[in-house]
Amino acid sequence: MFSVIIYGRNDSHGYNLHKRAAISFNALAEVMSDPDDEILFVDYNTPDDHPTFPEAIADTLTAKAKKHMRILRVRPEQHAHLKSKTHLVALESQSRNVALRRSNPKNRWILYTNTDMLLLSRDEGESMSDILGALPDGFYQIPRFEIPEMLWEAAFDRKDPAGNLVKLRDWSTRFHLNQVVHNFMPMKYDALGDFQAVLRDDMFAIHGFDESMILGWHCDSNLAARLALYRGRVDTLMDKAFGYHCDHTRVAAANNKGRKTTMNSHDKYIWNVSSPYIPEQAETWGWPDVEIEEVRLDRDTCYERYTAGLSKAIEPATVPFTSTSCEWHLFDDLTYDLSHTLPFVCDQMLTYPRSTRIMVVGSRPEFVSRFATAWQGMGLAGKVMVPRECHLDLDHPAIESGRFADLLRRTDLFLFEFGLTTQKDGDPVRTGREASPADRKQLKIVERLFRQAASTESGTRPPGRRMPRRFIGVNVIYNKYWPIFTDYVGANINPFCSQVLAGFALEEPVTMKEKILKFRKRAA
Repeated sequence: MFSVIIYGRNDSHGYNLHKRAAISFNALAEVMSDPDDEILFVDYNTPDDHPTFPEAIADTLTAKAKKHMRILRVRPEQHAHLKSKTHLVALESQSRNVALRRSNPKNRWILYTNTDMLLLSRDEGESMSDILGALPDGFYQIPRFEIPEMLWEAAFDRKDPAGNLVKLRDWSTRFHLNQVVHNFMPMKYDALGDFQAVLRDDMFAIHGFDESMILGWHCDSNLAARLALYRGRVDTLMDKAFGYHCDHTRVAAANNKGRKTTMNSHDKYIWNVSSPYIPEQAETWGWPDVEIEEVRLDRDTCYERYTAGLSKAIEPATVPFTSTSCEWHLFDDLTYDLSHTLPFVCDQMLTYPRSTRIMVVGSRPEFVSRFATAWQGMGLAGKVMVPRECHLDLDHPAIESGRFADLLRRTDLFLFEFGLTTQKDGDPVRTGREASPADRKQLKIVERLFRQAASTESGTRPPGRRMPRRFIGVNVIYNKYWPIFTDYVGANINPFCSQVLAGFALEEPVTMKEKILKFRKRAA
């Protein structure tokens, strides 16, 4: 019957976003009663090493919300061509158009709203599907009522949408929440962007949202102005439903700077609009030729893929715990527990596109082979590319061998492993073992290729790629490769237990000596 279109990213936009969104997602699903109904969430420009926003809060969503939700992931690389033109990290018109293009064609209605809205039918027995199913063609708005932060934050249970809606019916009269704020036409009400019900065919006819609006604000008002011209009128659905917004004004959102807020032009996009159509984007709106990943929370989740991959690569532990040490007298011992480390390595890449091609440069053949098994088991289809210069004779269906220089320009993600090529699975770990001549020779190769890849990263990206590539270092904490790795890569200080550091190549390598001098200068 209808497709709800909302957008966002995995960040902290506004106050207590995670709770507001969970309340809203679950409440939107609660008022759906048609099997074709859907919640289309466009996750726009979340960093590749993060899960999408709905995935991050999936444990707070109901089974019904997960069933109705489709997540369309717009990657940073897909936003990169717009990055220099806007201060915003998430673009509304592009997001909503991407969803519209890919919405269920069986649904007659598109409902535009946001991630902190609850919809309440005036008749307790009616779902939103029932209401929209009985509507004549038109363009409908409803007023937005505010829920004080103390009520939704302290009294709402994220996973009890039915109970939350019951509370809202009571509060709306007991606390006088229902105040209609009228606005200049075609914005029938204030904050109209939280409920605009539009025919799907109408949205295709007028070429979606205006994608030139990249400075923030008024995208909804522009749509209202154009639809008012197209339809000849703006209708209200206030006799059938109310919309409630989880107020979050204690803390200003990133795009709200008071009177200094950058906005799209009122005159150009609202008052001077003379046509509902945007012919200049008639063929391109919603990025029809761009492959957009779809994520479902009710199937094939990252967690399921992660555990499936690891289960293929490592066996369960047979002892309650193992031991290692970060004492400095063991600084030169590069042995590590592969089975313990591999889960932390795999944790770094589950959120990347499945087509990602990863270059693996390592010392321990067993690490590379086990990683390739896990990579394939996690459903990642891109090749594990191992440079011939590593001299690792590995026969694995996921591994592709080639010259380092050739592979460099095809690589999306880097993985460098600094272990002992002579270490076998089951060998004692961190007991003072010295590197053999064979180990030292192999480590020199890994270090040389690492320095070369990190220092030339910006100039060796695959054709058309704008965004930097991530570097993952294995066994680079509390040993000689810790300063070497962080000279070239901006990485957090991670616990020794993980054995993994990750980050992006620095524009100019920073030596440990320079780091110490900077630290002393700050301390002084």
